Amino acid sequence: MAGDTVSGGRVTFADGALYRDGHPYVSVGVNYHPSPTGCEYWREWDGDRIDDDFRRMAAEGLNTVRFFVFWADFEPKEGVYDSTATDRLRELVRTARRHGLLCLPSLLTIWMNGQRFDLPWRDGRDLWRDPDLRERQRAFVHHIAAELRDEPNVLAYDLGDEVIHVDSRSSASLGPDEVRAWWGMLASSIRDADPDALVLQANEPSAVLGGHAFRPEHADSLDMVGLHGFPVWTPFHVESVAARKATAFVPYLVRRGSAHRPVYVDELGSYGCDGTTAARYLRAASHSAFAAGAVGTAVWCWQDFTTERKPYALRPNERRVGLLDADGGEKPVLAEYREFIRRVTGELAGFRPLPAPVGVFVPEAEEQEEAGYLTPSGSDAPAAFYAHLLLQQAHLPYEFTGRDPELERHALVICPSARTLSLPDRRRLARYVSAGGVLLYSTGSLLDAAGDEDLFGIRVRDFTRADDTHAEFTWAGTRFPLRWDTGPIPVIDTAGAETLAAFADGSPALTRHRLGEGSVYYLNAPLEAQLNAPYRLDETDWHRLYEAVAEQAGVRAPLTAEDPSVETTVLGRGDERCGVVINHAPEPVDTVLRRHTADGTTESEKPLHLEPKDVRLLFWHGDEPQRPEGRQP
Repeated sequence: MAGDTVSGGRVTFADGALYRDGHPYVSVGVNYHPSPTGCEYWREWDGDRIDDDFRRMAAEGLNTVRFFVFWADFEPKEGVYDSTATDRLRELVRTARRHGLLCLPSLLTIWMNGQRFDLPWRDGRDLWRDPDLRERQRAFVHHIAAELRDEPNVLAYDLGDEVIHVDSRSSASLGPDEVRAWWGMLASSIRDADPDALVLQANEPSAVLGGHAFRPEHADSLDMVGLHGFPVWTPFHVESVAARKATAFVPYLVRRGSAHRPVYVDELGSYGCDGTTAARYLRAASHSAFAAGAVGTAVWCWQDFTTERKPYALRPNERRVGLLDADGGEKPVLAEYREFIRRVTGELAGFRPLPAPVGVFVPEAEEQEEAGYLTPSGSDAPAAFYAHLLLQQAHLPYEFTGRDPELERHALVICPSARTLSLPDRRRLARYVSAGGVLLYSTGSLLDAAGDEDLFGIRVRDFTRADDTHAEFTWAGTRFPLRWDTGPIPVIDTAGAETLAAFADGSPALTRHRLGEGSVYYLNAPLEAQLNAPYRLDETDWHRLYEAVAEQAGVRAPLTAEDPSVETTVLGRGDERCGVVINHAPEPVDTVLRRHTADGTTESEKPLHLEPKDVRLLFWHGDEPQRPEGRQP
């Protein structure tokens, strides 16, 4: 809502959610450079253009603008701040305030769209290990926060978007303690200047998928983590922007990050597709990210660029991903984002994820010296992503567990395609199962994660390279074909467990072991990890295995759809419930929604037609569900 001033104080956190003036708040924004100047806007200032852009943003319903404080513009000489740039920063923030917009400034901006906008005086010094440059960073973020501390419309400070890529080799060599110390130093400096400030640091998917220590589990000193992911840049085999995997990718990152810190999706959008595909992608991905628990989203980006200067000369594809075209015309993605904003700031305000009966436990490798040939080959990243997809298709409410998980709050814990399982982790899982939990464990490594008589009730007899004898198994009426990597395949025998399904050579494929008050299902195959191939997810009903184990664990989804492409996430607001129903498929779906009670009875059924990437909301209070809200066929 545009106006002369904006009321309201600083945004605060409570129980992992944003609040403003005591009311739940969802940040829905956009990333911004002015179209004619791009990254040069601090030097080629056009206050009238910024005022017009912010007025248009507010009219479209946006409430947040994320922008970039290019460090070289604000500190052109070491230790000397440019007063003109600082004045323009305050003007931008106050202009945003006049139009009711919160600001999310990204500090220490050196990296943008694959290119460096480097400090002329850095001279190649290491951002993390050079003591003088560390001090300059500390002083710079303190300077910016001090200039803005009296502005009530600062949502949070981003320490530096994708700053790890300024020197990726150096950042990848940092250990967790070094990253914690760097984050802590900068966050403390900001809070010293602005005690009410919220602080985050934004990274691309590697923050979740691995490769460096700038990870959510190390972000104790931050209020949030910023995460973003585009389907064209992922280690997973996403078949297209329209594919079901594509719109499930960002919500996966949100769920992984939320196990440790609240997640703000600081860049949301798509590349390499037409306007209709981009709009459908944004529709499904934005709603799914919100349902996964994201506290805010910022679309990349506001408007197509007319400038052809750096970085757009080298990366011209970056010029055409705006909500508006270069002439200011509305693209289809803007209409979709406007509808999303209407929902999350309206009827969905205050709805949050509910405690989940299913937990996903991903063993985290302890920091250690290089293990040489003992280090398992391959990547841990695919397993957790495909576990997310199978749980989504099985409509099972779940969450990822943290580093020190309270596993006992989950009726079922899934440990997908584990390649390492340390002795402490085995003991934690054994305590969980002995206390009455149900564990579904699939192994991904012969020596580091397979076999355990005490926990799993099986032992490894030998290994084989004859993948034809371990090519498939059948259980619960579903055939599960397997594709093995080139590594050794474990051959196991039972040692107290019962065999539920066997391979062609007669050795167990799936077993169940009673341990204390609970039970362990052991799958002698990396079921989730081997799904990482184009169209592999469509080859069979992989999620039926999760469904069958969940049923044995007494876990029943509160809302299901007949079609596995349809996500059914139930959110809560007090005793109110909202089912967020999303068709992740690229084609229309006719399905039936079923709402179930805690005792397993079906309370209601609703036939539903969903267009590609369509979204409906189903509200209920007490016993009676309401009509699904959303686009009608």
